[in-house]
Amino acid sequence: MKTMKLLGYCLSVSLFIINGCTTGTRNEIKACADQAVKVRVQKLETNSGSTGQSYIGTVQESVSVPLSFLTAGLVEKVLVDEGQSVSKGQLLAVLNSESYQNAYQIALSKAKQAQDAFDRLDPVYKKGSLPEVKYVEIQTGLEQAKSMASMSEKNLKDCKLYAPTSGIIGKRMIEPGMNVVPGNPVLQLVKIEKVKVSIPIPENEITGIAKGQKVQVRVLAIGDQSFEGEVKEIGVLSNPLSHTYTVKVELNNTEGVLKPGMVCEAAISNPTMANRIVVPLSAVQQNSNGEKYVFVANSGRAGKRAVETGSLVSNGVVIKSGLSSGDLLITEGYQKINQNTTIEIIK
Repeated sequence: MKTMKLLGYCLSVSLFIINGCTTGTRNEIKACADQAVKVRVQKLETNSGSTGQSYIGTVQESVSVPLSFLTAGLVEKVLVDEGQSVSKGQLLAVLNSESYQNAYQIALSKAKQAQDAFDRLDPVYKKGSLPEVKYVEIQTGLEQAKSMASMSEKNLKDCKLYAPTSGIIGKRMIEPGMNVVPGNPVLQLVKIEKVKVSIPIPENEITGIAKGQKVQVRVLAIGDQSFEGEVKEIGVLSNPLSHTYTVKVELNNTEGVLKPGMVCEAAISNPTMANRIVVPLSAVQQNSNGEKYVFVANSGRAGKRAVETGSLVSNGVVIKSGLSSGDLLITEGYQKINQNTTIEIIK
C-alpha cells in the first residue's frame, strides 16, 4: 500500500514538471534551446612542410652490451648496481672458483709429469734406444697435458667478469647464490653519452626525411627541455602492422639527463607534408551513408561541413577538401551539437 502511494506521488511530481515545461512561454523555450554548448576549437593552418612535422619517439641508449660469463658456476659476488658507472677492465662479478682451482692444480700436476717423462726419454730417443712409436706417444701425452692445463687456467680466469668498455650498468640480472650458464646475460652495459631517439614514420611520409637532417626534440619528463639532433639512420624494413619505418636521431647527452625509455616529441621538416591540412582523427565523424563530416565554429554557431579525407599521418588525417586554412575546427564538444547549435568557445 505504501509502495503504491509512493509511486503515485512520483508520477504526480513528474507530470507537474512536464506540464510546467510544456506550458512555458515561447521565449522561455527559445532561451532553453539557445543555451550555448561549450566547445574547444583548433584554428586550421596549411602545413608549410618547413616548420617541422611533429612525431612521437622514444629515447634509446647509443650502445647496449649484454655481459655474460664464459663458464658455468655459482655467483659468489656482484660488485656493481644498476645505474653505476664503470670503467674499462673493472671487475663486475665473481663466480665460486673452488672446483676450477682444483681442476687447474690437477691439470698442472699432470702437465708437469708429462714434461718430466718427455725430458727423461727425449735423450734416449735421440740415441736410438727408444722406439719412435713410444716417443710419439710421449709427445702427444705432453701436448694433451699442456692443453688441459691451459683450458683449466682459462676456466679459472673466466670465473671473473670484467667490463669490456666504460659505461653504465643498465640492468643487473644476477644475485649472489644464483647459478649461471655460459652465454646467458647477467648484466647489461649501456653508453648514454650520446643517445638515439627511435621514431616511427608513416610509409607515406618516409620519403621526405633524409640522413643528416636536423631535428628538434622536446622531452616533457625533464621540464620540456629542447635538444637538437641529427637523423643518423633510416630503416628500410616496415612494421607490417603499423606500416611505419623507424628513423633514429642522434642527440648529445654529455650531462646524462636523457634516460633510455623517455618519451619525446620530434619536429622534423618534411616536404611531403607541405600544403596540407591535417586534423585530429577524432574530430572527423561519419553518418550512416558513410559520408564524413566535421563541425566548425562560425559567429557563435556550429556549422556542419562535409569533408573528403586522405591518408592517415602521425598527428591525424589529411583533409583533401571541405576545409580551408583559417577555419575554426571544433575538436571538443562536437558530440553535443548539430547544425546551427549555439556554441561558446572556451580555452
